[in-house]
Amino acid sequence: MEVRKIERKVSVDYELSSLCSKLEDKATIINLKEYPNVKAVVGICGTRDSFARSIGTTKEELIFKISESMDRGGELMLSKEAPFLKNKIEDPNLIDHIPIPIFYREKNRRYLSSSIIIAKNEKTKTQNMSFHRMMYLGKNKFSVRITPRHLYEIFNNSDGDLEVAVVIGVHPAIELAASTSYTPEFDELKFASSLLKGIEVVKIGNLLVPREAEIVMHGRITKKFAEEGPFVDLTGTMDIERKQPIFECDTLYFRDNPFFRVILPGGLEHRILMGVLQEPRIYKIISNTIPSVRNVRLSEGGCCWLHGIVSIKKRKEGDGKNAILAALAAHPSMKRVIVVDDDINIFDDKEVEWAVATRFQADKDLVIVKDSRGSSLDPSSSEDTTTKYGLDATKPLNKESKLFEKVKLPLDLNLEDYLQCT
Repeated sequence: MEVRKIERKVSVDYELSSLCSKLEDKATIINLKEYPNVKAVVGICGTRDSFARSIGTTKEELIFKISESMDRGGELMLSKEAPFLKNKIEDPNLIDHIPIPIFYREKNRRYLSSSIIIAKNEKTKTQNMSFHRMMYLGKNKFSVRITPRHLYEIFNNSDGDLEVAVVIGVHPAIELAASTSYTPEFDELKFASSLLKGIEVVKIGNLLVPREAEIVMHGRITKKFAEEGPFVDLTGTMDIERKQPIFECDTLYFRDNPFFRVILPGGLEHRILMGVLQEPRIYKIISNTIPSVRNVRLSEGGCCWLHGIVSIKKRKEGDGKNAILAALAAHPSMKRVIVVDDDINIFDDKEVEWAVATRFQADKDLVIVKDSRGSSLDPSSSEDTTTKYGLDATKPLNKESKLFEKVKLPLDLNLEDYLQCT
């Protein structure tokens, strides 16, 4: 990746998060005022283009590369050494060694937002790897937000403390894999290995950890609970306070001069990491109804969660409305979906809006589904129920369909051939 650098030293409290909000469009390295030997990194997954490039594909082909790699799986190559093993601190006072930023002023809570937790599922004998925000309680302790998914089940089925490794600073493919919520037996690290054609790991305790990680905390999620929150969620709105389990770090490992990964809560990277992994599943479910579906996108403006766009090759009248219903069923959190023809670039919001402007009539092409179960992340929902709707912005198949097509210019010219450098 092309990387830019911020040479000015930036404070981890308030300043770092405020600056990162302006830097998510490109990978950026930031000097930290309080930690001269640590540099922050933001913007690695800030656009679909950069995210796709990191795993050797394009944004148009991203969901197909993900689907293929999920089905195939990859191998983990065990190594005996890793750069992060150079620095090992038992029973650490964590804030002396790694940044724990204050992102927002609400109660001045310190958080890790890019923390990936690895745990072993004793029932399936596989590892689980998933993102979880962690609120600093002091010394070596955090309260961990655990939603009712796979880590939640693993933790609840454990008799006592659950051994875990928390990793910060990994390849985007590993971050992508950690964002999945597939099946309990699905091994996310092997999925990442499939994307990268191999990953080296080292054994920490009973767990396999990516060899190239920047920072690793080895410890336990205990049966003790503490307050967690309030914190900013995917939609950029404030989440509530809850009692959550306490993680205790027994051993801290880190590279010499490590990079500290920052994911701005509610920012573009947060949205893309959450949403992109839902798109292959949505595509697959829609294809059972509309085999001619071409692509799917959860839009950034809709938090990569609540709004979607679906491209189809329309073969029969009614395909657009069937695609709407299939999309809403495929991703229950989706609140609005726009279905367009395959001549529309769904990654260009201007083209999508043009399709709505020229091919959609509300009295004929609007589908409304009232009182549906929606997303708890939507502040406008009522007890998690919402009104969902779809816009069929496909052109008709009759003889007048040419009236709905864009006129193409006679030549497809390369602008670079006409520009002169000055």
